[in-house]
Amino acid sequence: MAQNNDTAVRHPLHRLQQAALLVGVLMSIASLVGLWLDQAEFFRSYLLGYVMVSGVAVGCLPLLMLHYLASGPWGFMLRRFLEAGVWSLPLLALLFVPLLFGLRQIYVWADPALVAQDALLQHKQPYLNVPFFVGRTAVYLLIWAAMAWLLVRWSRRQDSSDSLDWRARAGKLSGPGLAIYLFTASYAAIDWMMTLEPHWYSTAYGLVVVTGQLLASLALALAAAVWLRDQPPLKELITPGLFHDMGNLLLGFLLLWMYVVFIQYLVIWSGNLPEEVPWFLHRTQGGWQWVLLSIVLLGFAAPFLALVSTGFQPRIRVLTAVTPLVFIMQLVNVYWLVMPAFYPDGWTWHWLHLAAPLALGSLWLAGAAFYLRRTPLLPQEDPRLKEIFAERERHQAA
Repeated sequence: MAQNNDTAVRHPLHRLQQAALLVGVLMSIASLVGLWLDQAEFFRSYLLGYVMVSGVAVGCLPLLMLHYLASGPWGFMLRRFLEAGVWSLPLLALLFVPLLFGLRQIYVWADPALVAQDALLQHKQPYLNVPFFVGRTAVYLLIWAAMAWLLVRWSRRQDSSDSLDWRARAGKLSGPGLAIYLFTASYAAIDWMMTLEPHWYSTAYGLVVVTGQLLASLALALAAAVWLRDQPPLKELITPGLFHDMGNLLLGFLLLWMYVVFIQYLVIWSGNLPEEVPWFLHRTQGGWQWVLLSIVLLGFAAPFLALVSTGFQPRIRVLTAVTPLVFIMQLVNVYWLVMPAFYPDGWTWHWLHLAAPLALGSLWLAGAAFYLRRTPLLPQEDPRLKEIFAERERHQAA
């Protein structure tokens, strides 16, 4: 719901939108300069930024679907933030197009000269070839954009109707949609990220990336809810108990992500196969080991200890600090997964590694803020939400 007055201009979402748009434009200009100076570095950085931003956006989809299947209070608190995350998926699909012009500079299997000199790449060529890669990517992006469009459309229709029909449609899509997401997101991770080093493989890689997406998206949505907890009508729903439950949910996803990561490492370490070990060796030496250490300490250990050591009342303050940290370290984790493929001999920094992700991320954030400014922070006519408010009033009266 738009507000055309001075209050709307001072609204934190308005300020966020303006700041994100300014950063996005400036970083886009800087990235274009980088394209002119160094094409190879630009495409590497653009890929990094794209998998970061698209991972967070796509990760909002299964969380939104879980809400429609579970109907818990936590989902109503986060629904609009998750919708804002997936709302721009059609635009993100178009933003993949620039990568098509740099495939040979990103993927070794896309260069016919290199494929001709490598027997393994020739063996994998029926799968790793440009037309099939582009076709698979188009399918992933089309499926995600279609599911996002339907869920957002039905949610907005629900705002003007107290019928259960729109919610029922979302629930019917959410069950198979979760399976579709798991399948497509796993294969997208394999296609876009794992094939950067086509001589290496891991059957758990897709799951590692997917759980990281879920954790990053949940952390960002929860950080937004904490930030706007005093804004009406969101403040009518939020209670310390609800944030306590959300902290437990975040803790659960944090443990799930670390469990999958550890299992992948344990399997590869115990197998000790020459085609698997180099992937970890590249990421644990030459400076990359310090990036990994920061992920373990700041991305898991510190949030884990903070979430398990707090009582009931301080949980909001803890989430205020923990959620941005978890989100940022998940982006660092994507950086650690992607960039050593280009710099296996040691950590190398280029200003485009920051400029390109900031350009894509800021523009996506500006779009999310734009959606939230024009949408009530809580669903308007959802019968289940009305039941939650009525139950809370009866409990307070008793």
